[in-house]
Amino acid sequence: QALSATPFYWRGSADLLAMAETSVAAAAGPNIFGRAASRVDSFFATKYYGIGFWVGSKPGLSCGLSVLFMIACCGGFSQLKSESRADKLWIPQGTRAQEDEATYTAVFPPATRLSSVMLEAKSGSALDKDFLQAALKLHWEIEHLSFEGDDLRSLCVAMAGDGHPCFVSSVLSEWGFNNATLAADADPLATLNNAGKSTEDFQRMLGGAVFNSGGALTEAKVLSISYFMEYNRELDGSSYVDPKGEAWEKEFLEYLKCDTPTCSDDACACGFESEHFAVYAQATRSWSDAFGEVIRGDIGLINGAFMLMILYLILNLGGLCHKVNSRALLAFACTLSIVAAGAAGYGLSMWFQFEYTPVHSVLPFVIIGIGVDDSFVIMNALDRTDPTQSVPERIAKALSHAGVSIMVTSLTDFVAFAISVSSALPALSAFCMYAALSVLMLFVFQITMFTALATFDTKRVNANRIDCCFCLPSGFPCCPTVEKAESERAIKDGTKDPNQMCCCHPPSHKGGRIGKGLQHGLAPAIVKPAVSIAVVLVSIIFCVLCTWQATQLAVQDTQRSFLPDGSYVLTTIEKNDEYFGSLGTRFNIMTVEGDYFASQSGLVTVGTRIGELDYIVPTDGDSFSSWADSFKAACTAGTVSGVSLDANGFVSVESEYYAGLKTWLAGSGSRFTKDVIWVDETDPQKGIKATKMAAELKSVNKDVGGKILPDASYAVEAMDAVRDACDAMTDLPGGKAVPYTFNFLSWETFKIIQKEMYVSVGLCLVAVLVITSVLIAHPLTSVLVFICVLMTIVDILGCMHMWGLAIDSVSVIQLVISVGLSVDYAAHIGHNFMTQVGTRSQRVVSTYGDVGAAVLCGGISTFLGVLLLALSKSYVFRVLFQTFFLTVVLGLAHGMLLLPALLNLIGPASYRAGTPEEVKSVEVDVSAKEDNKSVS
Repeated sequence: QALSATPFYWRGSADLLAMAETSVAAAAGPNIFGRAASRVDSFFATKYYGIGFWVGSKPGLSCGLSVLFMIACCGGFSQLKSESRADKLWIPQGTRAQEDEATYTAVFPPATRLSSVMLEAKSGSALDKDFLQAALKLHWEIEHLSFEGDDLRSLCVAMAGDGHPCFVSSVLSEWGFNNATLAADADPLATLNNAGKSTEDFQRMLGGAVFNSGGALTEAKVLSISYFMEYNRELDGSSYVDPKGEAWEKEFLEYLKCDTPTCSDDACACGFESEHFAVYAQATRSWSDAFGEVIRGDIGLINGAFMLMILYLILNLGGLCHKVNSRALLAFACTLSIVAAGAAGYGLSMWFQFEYTPVHSVLPFVIIGIGVDDSFVIMNALDRTDPTQSVPERIAKALSHAGVSIMVTSLTDFVAFAISVSSALPALSAFCMYAALSVLMLFVFQITMFTALATFDTKRVNANRIDCCFCLPSGFPCCPTVEKAESERAIKDGTKDPNQMCCCHPPSHKGGRIGKGLQHGLAPAIVKPAVSIAVVLVSIIFCVLCTWQATQLAVQDTQRSFLPDGSYVLTTIEKNDEYFGSLGTRFNIMTVEGDYFASQSGLVTVGTRIGELDYIVPTDGDSFSSWADSFKAACTAGTVSGVSLDANGFVSVESEYYAGLKTWLAGSGSRFTKDVIWVDETDPQKGIKATKMAAELKSVNKDVGGKILPDASYAVEAMDAVRDACDAMTDLPGGKAVPYTFNFLSWETFKIIQKEMYVSVGLCLVAVLVITSVLIAHPLTSVLVFICVLMTIVDILGCMHMWGLAIDSVSVIQLVISVGLSVDYAAHIGHNFMTQVGTRSQRVVSTYGDVGAAVLCGGISTFLGVLLLALSKSYVFRVLFQTFFLTVVLGLAHGMLLLPALLNLIGPASYRAGTPEEVKSVEVDVSAKEDNKSVS
């Protein structure tokens, strides 16, 4: 009666239901954990049996519903929002740096594009007259570059003086950028020394400058020319564009032949030929051009990586050595189901309005890696079912066995990624949402679509149809199949199966040759107590070593790592570090709307107060620029008419202050015109909206392995010190000052990235413990799985430092991925161990034979998928390869060596006690293996 009331797709499963009841009853004795674990596993096994029976009975309907669901999800692509702006992806949201940038750029929007060229002397000095004349000739050619009527003079930032209408920074200004003037100069070096420039001024324009004991300039190795162009940026979708500026820069770089660099000893100069100097140049567009080059160069590697993974899937899901039993078509179907799951996950993320970013290019590797692993587990379970049973029954039993296992890993991965959606880094948040929903869709489509496709394939095998073209009953004329009865007779008679190809013999183990090697070779060794203890001790020692190395893992600015090897931009940056790396970082101090007349004394002491910080270049020189100081000096000197001064030299009448300042800015103070923004340009009496002053931080760079990189800790300390000093300036208009430089945005990332990494990875690990505790249901097994995942992550962190990686936004994303992948290796082993019967050693051996091959093949396919990326020029893909390599190797080592060793030593009792026949079967099987080993 109970069975008759069961849904139709559960009928015929009385044996499974009876097994579940027996399991519960058998577990009632040991302890409460055993009873709870048994009930949880039996509950899910029964549910998945029902789902499997329905899918196995109606595979076409299951596939159809899956496709319809995918199409509905893909409707989200109509809501696609992409984002590629670095400040919107890699800068923490809601931070002080973003608030200050918004305040600053609202009044002082980005106004310049920078194109620069460094001319390195091939011999002699960069101050030799011949060199200077050649440099001036190059400048003349650059000045006359044009694109659609626009040239340097029409696009530059206007700054009259120094003989040129544009803002051009170079010592060539001492001759007014005029070749005739330079040609007439008998002693150019003396001209420079008499120009009234400070040592610091020369060091900004000349690399490798040498001064004698009297402070006079004697020689230099590099001459720099910087062109400041108007930045007329527009928001085009998800990126900023400046068509005219970008077009001129393209002409600039092409003229210098930077697109065809001359390389030697890993250094690439622009291809411009000169007998006097080598050219190193860059422009604002250089970075985006270099990134585009990397992406185009890696397309072949990415496609090759996917093909390699699919080929391995074809070879190992069923092999190609049998006309009927091979599963090449199912492997392609598996790939299609994974693609469908990924499309559904992407579509759902877009429905939820999450942006697509460039970092999502690594997500397909994650999706395929997890999806292939789940497919191996399902097919591994299907191969262990009784082939004489009906197809729906076999599918139901396979899914009841594999469903719980892949649910544990999928749900853990989903929660781990979902938790990281709360990250302050927008790129990480968006990536994790896409990853979380894609993993969830993988689970759904593996249960419905892939299992349905496996049903069709099983029916094909039962019908003795050839794999490559199941529509032909007898195969191809060149490759015919024989009847199933004839094939079975041949096997019974001890001869080769007529349908077997390639002189290969069918594997004697249901897990294939890999499964046989694991169960007959590795497993008997691992279950020896001495070996188990040795594995645990080695793992602990290695983990201690990696823990120490992980503590040495530092935050670094890896921005230049995104540039491809052999890029002219990378060499230019390295040359800039070599010759100008000791220079400080300029920043602005913004004052907001308020009573500037009443704040005169506070405004002229900004330099003194900020200069008291150890991080600041002394403000009594050219490194500090203040309109307020200059205006007061002009008033004191009597060059500002119409103002009355008090005893301290401050303007005493408010109306005279604003009128006098406006007049001064229009005349002798014109260099500060853009530093003062009026509420109303036509009426100065309405007051000032905002102003800015400029100061300079001491160099934050340090030598890291022969490279000049920002010292992240020092940079954060300097930024915080400047902010604290500005916050204390309450006597300024508006009661505050706002320090800003675009560098603060990346330094803000330095400030939180390490914490972000540990919080994200820590929350993921907590999710692993909670989910595995609920679904595996036995606390000891869950804890052992958690320990293996935790040790894997610690080892990855330590190995990252030993491999030369650092903490940055890319490695944080890869670590979150590593948690998701490493769970799969351990959770499958842990759950399967709980379903086996016999002693702990017998259950470990059975686990290796049951699911070991699937786990190992899943790991190998993931590794092969990223193997070719080791050749990539892209930093993102190189880090992907390194972290995936570490994840696969260390994840498999902990999941397939350490965890079985721990389970062999202290593993809990099984979900079910097992019948005497089952236990005896395991004992005989293990004994036979030991006998075979001793004989061999």
